[in-house]
Amino acid sequence: MKDAVGVIVKEYMELETELMDRETKLKEVPGKALSIVGVRRAGKTSLLLYHFQKLRDEGENVLFFPFDDDRIYPPTLDTVRTVIKVAKEFYPDGKIHFFFDEMQEIDNWELAVKRLVEREGHSVFLTGSSSRLFSKELATQLRGRTVVREIFPFSFREILRLHKIEISKYYTESQEARIKKLLKRYLEWGGFPEIWVKDEFAEEILREYVNIMLYRDIIERFAVRNYKALKLFLKLAVTAFSTRISVNKISNYMKTIGVDISRNTLYNYLEYCNDVYMLFPVRRFSYSLKDIEQSKPKIYTVDNGITKVFAHNISENVGRLMENTVFLELRRNHRENEDLFYYVTKDNKEIDFLIDNQQLVEVTYDLDRGHVKKVMRAMDELKIRKGTVITWDEEDAVEKDGRKVEIVPMWKWLLAQRK
Repeated sequence: MKDAVGVIVKEYMELETELMDRETKLKEVPGKALSIVGVRRAGKTSLLLYHFQKLRDEGENVLFFPFDDDRIYPPTLDTVRTVIKVAKEFYPDGKIHFFFDEMQEIDNWELAVKRLVEREGHSVFLTGSSSRLFSKELATQLRGRTVVREIFPFSFREILRLHKIEISKYYTESQEARIKKLLKRYLEWGGFPEIWVKDEFAEEILREYVNIMLYRDIIERFAVRNYKALKLFLKLAVTAFSTRISVNKISNYMKTIGVDISRNTLYNYLEYCNDVYMLFPVRRFSYSLKDIEQSKPKIYTVDNGITKVFAHNISENVGRLMENTVFLELRRNHRENEDLFYYVTKDNKEIDFLIDNQQLVEVTYDLDRGHVKKVMRAMDELKIRKGTVITWDEEDAVEKDGRKVEIVPMWKWLLAQRK
């Protein structure tokens, strides 16, 4: 066992892989392990490897170890202890930065992590598959000894970096045209890293992702027995992305076609999809917690590409694709139903997003006077002084009674955001 561990450690010590720095930063917190969580195939391992190589090249004591390597499979707690011993042979003195990939393969893995971080003063960065290790479990198992960093598929800024386009204040007409072309593709196909490397196989790759999420992350993880009901619910929820859904109506519809499933079970399915970062239900803002919980959720997907697996002619729904993309950008810095909601005015007009009870954001492909008017009405009700309407190509500003609504093209809004 020790020889196999030593070989694996050595291989990564000598590994030279060209990786892109992501916007998710792995800044150490003293006395805490740092855990990377997110949807499957978003780039967790690549992010871990990038920071491992960076610290290694800076002369730090580092060790990277993948616990899904076949040479040590199945790993146990003794495997972790062996890895730690080998690391201390490489670095007999000083602090060591441990990078552990697929840590969830090991029972009682948290015991070793606690010892390294708490008693010995080393730093630990770890990732795990969504099917067995996500933020709720990390918080429970490490009991306040971890800081969670979420990673999502590529942002649009990262797409531009991938294509060697520098983000700046000004762009030439040709640069702007290229940016808009990339945005159209991003809206349709999403930001999973592999899609942008193997674009000719994009549809097959996305279908494979959905199947793996469905089987391994949800069915196996949560012991779901009614596969037919889960798959149908997921299809109905995904095809309704960027709109409000009624779980009651979905349950009734499923019964009419012979799928007998309770409303509570469907709510469980929605929670499972949220736990593994596949779907995000956003509730209506209210000052009453009860009203928030009883409101119909708007459904967003973790990536626009997932919608292509379920929805036909999805590229025609540009406005909804834009809204889903704006949600994902906002979700990088905010949590749904904590500081990110949708809002409905007293005259029943819906505003797409309310952030921190301080900022309203409306998304539309084609701008008309009604969009600005309802944002202004919501601003009056909430006593907010600024709002934003995101469009495909229009840019303007409307001011009235000390309130200002900025109208911004989507590409400019996306490039102005920062994680």
